[in-house]
Amino acid sequence: MLKRILASGLALAGINAIARRAHRKGVTVLMYHGVMEDDIVLAEGDWLQVRASEFRSQMQHLCRHYRVVPLERAWEEDDGGRPRVALTFDDGYANNFRVAFPVLREFGFAATVFLVTGAIGSRRLFWFDRLQLALGGRVAPAALRRIKEDIKANVHPDAIDDAVDALLRESPSTGALPEDAVEAYRPLSEEEIREMAASGLVRFGSHTHRHEILPRLSQAEAERTLQQSLEILQTLPGYGGYFCFPNGGWRPEHLPLCRRLGFEGAVLTRPGVWKEPGDRFTIPRFGIGRGADGATFAATVSGILPRFQRMLRR
Repeated sequence: MLKRILASGLALAGINAIARRAHRKGVTVLMYHGVMEDDIVLAEGDWLQVRASEFRSQMQHLCRHYRVVPLERAWEEDDGGRPRVALTFDDGYANNFRVAFPVLREFGFAATVFLVTGAIGSRRLFWFDRLQLALGGRVAPAALRRIKEDIKANVHPDAIDDAVDALLRESPSTGALPEDAVEAYRPLSEEEIREMAASGLVRFGSHTHRHEILPRLSQAEAERTLQQSLEILQTLPGYGGYFCFPNGGWRPEHLPLCRRLGFEGAVLTRPGVWKEPGDRFTIPRFGIGRGADGATFAATVSGILPRFQRMLRR
């Protein structure tokens, strides 16, 4: 509620427009995950899954005030006019194809989807989504966040799937997921990837092979998952050359690894505007999630709301 009040106040004061003008020399990169139809109640409470109506309204705002550019060519053109925005989607949900892609195509907007390559074509959901679906309506959101963070911090990536399966078996009333949940949250298929790539609007990048958080891996393990991901991406159309650190987790030694393997750049989850074209391996992004009203989205993409929130936390 406080965020919405602050965002509305910034809009009324004209601060968003001032911030947009200030960022015309940079590139604002937005981080989405999934986009779901409004009537899918499974996603209520899941910040990662934006409603379709929210997404369309957000694209309309970008159409009015920004120039949407491909991440891979974000610095190639600078006409000095509208500020530039690049759209990215993490994980590679099939709802990117089913719900977001038709809207992108309608507006003619480019986007980059970061794929967990080991999940392509699978109907086994990501571990964090299995937890969300099983526990989201039964435990408080803060408690569910703590469970997820505890798993990330204390379970080796190789063991996370088994650990989550064991946790769900021990939890009462968590049976097999219904088919509509699987369809809502499943990863992209190869056929869907090919159709999106054929449009010329969507490019694909790496999000590791199994969504491993790199600081939890040895350097050899990190190189292995990036290499596995690259080998698969290079067999598919639309590879754009960029890498996305799962959970935003990285260490300094991961940057030369990405360069050595041939990536052209990498994106983080840290908020901010991409100000220097040479800083291609620590690209900041503003996260967009479920429940952002028009004022909140406008103040987020202008960069002013995250700045005010940081000031208030000090």
